[in-house]
Amino acid sequence: MQQIFERVKKIILNPRDALAEVKTEEIVIGDFMKEYVAIVAAVPAIAQFIGLIGRGNLFSILLFVVLGYVVNLVVVFVFGKVLEALAQTFGGVKNTEDAFKLAAYSYTPYFIAGIFNINPALSILAVLGGLYGIYILYLGVPTLMESPQDKALAYAAVSIIIMIIISFVLGLLVASVAGVGYMAG
Repeated sequence: MQQIFERVKKIILNPRDALAEVKTEEIVIGDFMKEYVAIVAAVPAIAQFIGLIGRGNLFSILLFVVLGYVVNLVVVFVFGKVLEALAQTFGGVKNTEDAFKLAAYSYTPYFIAGIFNINPALSILAVLGGLYGIYILYLGVPTLMESPQDKALAYAAVSIIIMIIISFVLGLLVASVAGVGYMAG
């Protein structure tokens, strides 16, 4: 757990160095998803669960939070695939492991800022983490995906647009399954 904390801290406080450091690390995607992404993605889910307790039907809240957590894991996985698929289009190197690292580390600030979900009125602040994640994505495209610096902005922008669409669709699916009626009690 200490290793995860240190990695999160470095990604947030010194992303350029952290990304250069992770470029040389070998990963197994399944292990990386379990040992890093699943843990960091739990922050907003746990905070949201705590923040919603007593505000509606417990089963519906739990279903909503669990589905949201699963969607976050799926989004990181899909984002890795998107980054990998777009690499050569933007002059980068198609590398599955580096694409997954970039996806996960780009989402890290968003997941950590998800602590604000503990108070539903503050949950909008998680968006700030997401914005910082976009900056990390921009920094990471040349480092991890080896795309030329002059194509990094376009690569990041196209990736983000694709992920916004995918996230929106997945969010609609969660809302339709869990319902927005968890507040109804």
